Amino acid sequence: MYKAFFGLAENPFSLSPNPKYCYMSERHTEALAHLSYGLQEGGGFVLLTGEVGTGKTTVSRCLRRQLDDETQLAVLHNPTLGPLELLQCLCDELQLAYEPAAGLKGLFDLIKMRLQENLAAGRRTVLLIDEAQHLTPEVLEQLRLLTNLETDEAKLLQVVLIGQPELQQLLQQPLLRQLAQRITARYHLLPLSRADVDAYVRFRLQVAGCLQPLFTPSAITVLHRVSGGIPRLINLICERALLGAYGAGQPRISPKLVRQAAEEALGYGQRSSSAPGLLFALCGAAFLAAGWFGWQQWGWLPTAPVEEVTVTVKQPVDADLVSRFQEARQLASEESGALQQLYRVWGYEVTLDEADCSQAYRADLRCELGAGSLDDLLALDHPAVIRLVDEDGLASYATLLQVEDQQADLLLGDESWRVDLSWLKQMWGDDYTLLWAVPAGSGGVISVKSRGPSVQWLETALSQALGEPARTLRRFDSTLADRLRRFQQQEGLAVDGVAGPQTLIRLNARSRTGMPRLVLRQDSPAEQGES
Repeated sequence: MYKAFFGLAENPFSLSPNPKYCYMSERHTEALAHLSYGLQEGGGFVLLTGEVGTGKTTVSRCLRRQLDDETQLAVLHNPTLGPLELLQCLCDELQLAYEPAAGLKGLFDLIKMRLQENLAAGRRTVLLIDEAQHLTPEVLEQLRLLTNLETDEAKLLQVVLIGQPELQQLLQQPLLRQLAQRITARYHLLPLSRADVDAYVRFRLQVAGCLQPLFTPSAITVLHRVSGGIPRLINLICERALLGAYGAGQPRISPKLVRQAAEEALGYGQRSSSAPGLLFALCGAAFLAAGWFGWQQWGWLPTAPVEEVTVTVKQPVDADLVSRFQEARQLASEESGALQQLYRVWGYEVTLDEADCSQAYRADLRCELGAGSLDDLLALDHPAVIRLVDEDGLASYATLLQVEDQQADLLLGDESWRVDLSWLKQMWGDDYTLLWAVPAGSGGVISVKSRGPSVQWLETALSQALGEPARTLRRFDSTLADRLRRFQQQEGLAVDGVAGPQTLIRLNARSRTGMPRLVLRQDSPAEQGES
């Protein structure tokens, strides 16, 4: 109905999974790279989690297209199965004939023979399970037994588990600890950033035949807020916004149209009370008189449209907003709450009582307790729990999520706020706690005594960081030692030739693959006034 009005050849925001509308953001690309790396390493399990609508299916489709002809792929879309049904479905996917009365052992032996046949023929076998949060512990244990089949070099069967964040909680059950230890790569897919939302909308409009930006810069900002960066919600809101603009005879989409579309399509009428999905919408900006800093609170849009508050340093402050911010700081007096949110950033759900550094090992992570300036933390490029101390000595703990354009996003309890870096430096409490991913087989340290995968990881990471070609390596040689020392000197670290936590954290940050990062690139182009 609106296609001719906007010069579109087709509907750009259809929910149908059309491959030509597949937009791979930086986060989706990272997720794909991480899964591909996990399969290349020959491990038993690879894990992808994310909130509903973040694009897990998009990543899985791209992963399937990347698999070569030497891979036999089995795909399960309905994981609500028992152990026997699982083996039956796997036999069907592997094109194995079996007797209807065949039991677990008979089916297991059939699958084992096929896996061995594939290995002898130079093929690998991959099982991909979507909506894996519905798997029962019994079925997951059966999968683990299948991955016990291996050679000295690799597993005969590799399993890709794709699911919602509840899958992480499922895998933390004590009876599944053996399976959790076999996950060689994992990635938690976060929603799109504001810059990615802009690129996503432009991309889909261009594919549909419209080369002009229909959404104003401010409309894109509001779209990011009300959708939380979830592609599926973006499509719903954009579809309704185009209809609204067509009905009003407006050639461009304004912020007001986006707000109205969000209310009609999604029925926002309450604020979000949970933070794992980071679905927050910007609702205000002000400067606190005591410190003259700018901050913004994030929450769901209320039913009635709310105009943005445009404030300068000289303007008075919204007293209610200031009071809510001060209250949020007072309630954030316990470090465990901020650590719980930090685990969620990495895709892990822990209870408040469990939110301490001891849980990092269960998640194949490490906990780094540091002391230094904000600039020191920015150099590490990892989200972290930080301590804030005001002029009255009141301490509070926040989760520092991202830094961009001289502003930082903080979580105080379940509320997200944007603050100026100048204010953050004034409130800085010197110490921080961050989580970081440990290279496989390293134990947190890679030195001249190390062998195998950890040495290759270090060789690859140093080569990327220094812009030099990587080699295939299994032993820590003099060339690797030289590269390590040069990198340590470049980063201002102790030049000891040992890749300890500080070195590994920086190498993780430089690799830009498969992990949350703290410092975002600036939006480009910068948001300007509307024409």
